[in-house]
Amino acid sequence: MPTQQQDYILRHIETISRLIARLRRKGKPLEPEDTAELNDALVLTLQLQEKNFGMPATQFLALSADAQFAALNRAETKTAGHERCLTYATLLKHTAELYAFRGSSDLALGARLLALHVAVSVALDHPIEAATVRALVSELLAILDGADLPPPTRELLDQFAAS
Repeated sequence: MPTQQQDYILRHIETISRLIARLRRKGKPLEPEDTAELNDALVLTLQLQEKNFGMPATQFLALSADAQFAALNRAETKTAGHERCLTYATLLKHTAELYAFRGSSDLALGARLLALHVAVSVALDHPIEAATVRALVSELLAILDGADLPPPTRELLDQFAAS
């Protein structure tokens, strides 16, 4: 992915992070203007995911988690592919928080589970930034504490724990 496009996505991730921090400080219930901003941010996260994949959401969301990982790494150096995957995992983590603020706990859980699967896949691929990846995996595991993990993700986590 060209650096300029990656920078664009990362700038918007920072904007979304600031919105999430503001919403945390305010707490629930959300004001109408907060709800509108939250919904706009959810649309933005999907658009950023489309930019990261270079394809419409209808295409990449139809792929399995492993196929999404492969799509993000296709035609990239290992480092660039990992960066795209970690960008995706971060977008999913933020998307989950936005869904949680909206009261969509099932969508939040799904986004977190996918983020974990992608992050662990990167961790098992011997990334250059191993500490950063491990920190993201640990953060997601803490958030998902007690959640029923899908078998493919559990298998990856077993491999991760053994590495």
